[in-house]
Amino acid sequence: MQFESFFNTTADEIGSGKWNPYLGISINNKAFNAEYLRKYAEWATGVARERAAILVVDVIQRINNLIFNKCKPLPAIEKAFQKADVILALCREAACALPEEKAGRLVILEWPDIVHDETFLYNLNVLKKAFDEESEFKDKLVSITRRNLGSIVERLNEVQVEMLSHYILNELPELISGFAHNGVHYNLNVYPGKIASIYSELLECDFFHAILARLRIIGEIACVEAY
Repeated sequence: MQFESFFNTTADEIGSGKWNPYLGISINNKAFNAEYLRKYAEWATGVARERAAILVVDVIQRINNLIFNKCKPLPAIEKAFQKADVILALCREAACALPEEKAGRLVILEWPDIVHDETFLYNLNVLKKAFDEESEFKDKLVSITRRNLGSIVERLNEVQVEMLSHYILNELPELISGFAHNGVHYNLNVYPGKIASIYSELLECDFFHAILARLRIIGEIACVEAY
């Protein structure tokens, strides 16, 4: 893997086996092709402290489908799972290509596999309450969403942009603290883009630190932009 930027870590730390990497897959991002997944699986299982993970972010894709595809709720989630099935097949191919000594160090997960964790649920509820009750936090997430949408935002109204900001809101517990699964804390967020910028930008806001103090942080988190 080729590194472009780091948050809270260095290339030397990553190579030393300090972290448990995870690749969070946005299922509409075309960067997650068979070659990228194969390279990630080979690399991550070699540097992981305990295990590496691939996390397919499927369920919350329904939010995007509701807006961009004008789907009703049930078709929106069905469409998300259909797209996720294609990605999951590529992930399994990458896992099968691993040598035997590395194969047991990779887990493939879907969003429901992590959201029922007690700490994740607690943090998500705190963040949702803050979104509903603290205008600065809500306005910031909507602003980040609007900027990330680029020129397409011109075709959307304010209600639609606010709805799309719930995608980031639902991801925030993972972006802030990684996630735990079967006793392993996956804490190095790997992504072909500046995924750490969302959390970094929130940390620059004074109001966010009061929200952060209410969360349960299970350990250090780091991010790396990797291709």
